[in-house]
Amino acid sequence: MKFFIKEGKVEKYGRRHLDKVMECYLKLEELMEAFYSGDCRSVSRLAREIAVSEHEADEIRRKMELEFYEGAFLPFDREDRIMLVESIDKVADVIESTAFTVSLGRVSFPSGFREDFQRMMDVTGKTVHALKECVELLERDLGEAMRKVHEIEGLEDKVDTIERKIITDLYSAYREKEMGVIKFMDMKEITRKIGNISDRAEDASDRALIIIAKRRG
Repeated sequence: MKFFIKEGKVEKYGRRHLDKVMECYLKLEELMEAFYSGDCRSVSRLAREIAVSEHEADEIRRKMELEFYEGAFLPFDREDRIMLVESIDKVADVIESTAFTVSLGRVSFPSGFREDFQRMMDVTGKTVHALKECVELLERDLGEAMRKVHEIEGLEDKVDTIERKIITDLYSAYREKEMGVIKFMDMKEITRKIGNISDRAEDASDRALIIIAKRRG
């Protein structure tokens, strides 16, 4: 009975952890909207809130790992679950890093880039949401979980395409002296970091794929 109680606790923690990661991303969306409009005070406030949410996600992850250490789940399944949780946690890490970079730079957002950044954020949000659904489906429907893995791969490709376009346009704007070197470097770094969110989500979905393959036998 104790074995199943531990598994139940881990699954509860897992849901809370996913919710916290999603919370981090939703706050990043708010932060980016403030960034577009030049609201530095809101950017700083939201960056702090994201840091708190990321820390809370870390605390939940550590509680899960303690339960794993104390015997939750069978050994053949335990390692894969730990690796999945750590991969998901890295999504929150890079979201926090993105928020910090935007807050630290305090550059004015180049208005001509707003549409592309909004598209990039929209697709990135879909990627993070699909990861959450994929992990939740691991306990209910492996076939649907597999389809979510493939969906995440496609979304990550779309983010890469938008990222390359933005960076190409940033170089063009810099060469044409439409922005200075500091703004160019900051905007390029922010673009890269937003792209990394989908990269880390895809890494986590790869861990989910390993679990799916093992369970299917």
